[in-house]
Amino acid sequence: MNLREVRGGQFSAFAVLLAASVVCALILWGGAQLSGRAISVLFGNAPSSAAMDETIASIIIFGLIFGAGLAGGAVNGFNAARLGPRAGLRMFEGGGIGLVGLLIATALAGIAGVLHRAHGGSGAGLLLWGTALILFQAGSEEVFFRGWMQPVLVESWGAPGVVVTAIAFALLHLIGGATAAVSVLNLFLGGLLFGVLAARFNGIAAAFAAHFSWNWAEQLVLGLDPNPGNGSFGSILNFDLVGSAWWGGSEEGLNASIAMTFALAIILVPLLIFAVRAGLPPGQRRPERVAA
Repeated sequence: MNLREVRGGQFSAFAVLLAASVVCALILWGGAQLSGRAISVLFGNAPSSAAMDETIASIIIFGLIFGAGLAGGAVNGFNAARLGPRAGLRMFEGGGIGLVGLLIATALAGIAGVLHRAHGGSGAGLLLWGTALILFQAGSEEVFFRGWMQPVLVESWGAPGVVVTAIAFALLHLIGGATAAVSVLNLFLGGLLFGVLAARFNGIAAAFAAHFSWNWAEQLVLGLDPNPGNGSFGSILNFDLVGSAWWGGSEEGLNASIAMTFALAIILVPLLIFAVRAGLPPGQRRPERVAA
């Protein structure tokens, strides 16, 4: 590879990083406005349910993120929604990793004395509805960040591409409502976890499943998000985190807790050790080009 090719690759990586960050920021910034107008047009002055409002907002915001990720991958010549080889097995493994991480964080919050059982529960229809929405949300983010952005950065920069993608993932969530410094740290660590899984298995299957299972268990099984209270779709159980914000007793719940930091570290450390020993990345190279 000559110097011109190297410079072209570096420019491509920086261009994708800049374009993806700007596009995602615009979607997050304008998505709430678009969803508010859509709800007004659809329902007028008639009241709409919280579940319907959240659904409309998610379809607009995450639909745009999903479309942008697919379009970005197509411009770069590959399928950003590529699951990778042995996708079924990788989704099973990733789903298990996400569940274990969430349970570790919850157990640590319980040991710290901030986990309390509250009244909750929901009909099966709402839980299925909420499950479908979380699938869409997690899939859209993984297509955008680990499906489009990360392969381009890793191809040019190697392992730092995974780190930079995780940083962008965390910082862009500031627009989505994260405020606490610990939340940003945990979002970075979560993005790093998903990025390592995507790089390790050369596709988004494991990262998507880990992302989904964590969010699904937190929201619809344990009822930890939002905190306190219950979400639009209810939950099988309902726990609140009260007391020290360091352990989750704030409006941002586990996301702003060192319980989640420890849980992510417990999962990440062995994965990173294995990745380094295996020489990864370059596990996640740019996928094969889409046929013309």
